[in-house]
Formats: sequence, C-alpha cells, structure tokens
Amino acid sequence: MTADLTIGRLARADDFRRAYREGARRATPLLVIHTRPNGLEAVRLGIVVSRRFGHAAARNRLRRRLREAVRARREMLGIGTDVVVVPKDAAAAASFAGLRAAVATALGAKEAPEAAPGGERT
Repeated sequence: MTADLTIGRLARADDFRRAYREGARRATPLLVIHTRPNGLEAVRLGIVVSRRFGHAAARNRLRRRLREAVRARREMLGIGTDVVVVPKDAAAAASFAGLRAAVATALGAKEAPEAAPGGERT
C-alpha cells in the first residue's frame, strides 16, 4: 500500500464536532457518513459505535468491518478529508457486502459494488 492511500484516525472530540456541524451528511439504511475537508494532506476516519450494539467484541468487529469498507473506497474521498461513520441499528446484522455497498452509496458511487460469489476472498 502506498502512503497516499493510508487512512489516519480522527480522535479529538473537536474534530468529530466539526465534522458533524460543518460536514456533508449522507445517510443510507445502514449508516450515516459525515465528510468535510480538513485542510491537511491526509484522510482521517472516525467511527462512532455506541454501546447499544452490544459487548465490546461486537462493537469492535463492527468498527473493523466499517474501517475496511471505507478503506476499500478510499479513492472516492480525495486528499484532505475527515470522515465520520455512524452505523444505524441495522448495521449490526448486515453482511460485509451490505456494509461495503452502503459506504459506496453514501460516498456517492453510481452503483454499489457487487459481492463476489463465495465471499470476498480470491
């Protein structure tokens, strides 16, 4: 992976607030994505998964799946973007292909990617 495709972490509460207040909001049945330019040369990602999604292992699994779904669509973000992903209740039961499609739709893809038969591995 090249350096320009890496995704940093959004960690400060002020950065999350700015993304909520000033960013563009796009919603799908599975999640809401807030994006805003950050003035940096990096993409930073923050994922907000509340305790209503279950125990820590379940929340962390959902975070990992969402992080990978955003990483797969990294080229749609451009340089210098803060991204905050907030899953809805239905995201907990969604397949990985469903999460990838929701991220693609929220980021403005013309068509959601189709899942490969037999899973994501080749």
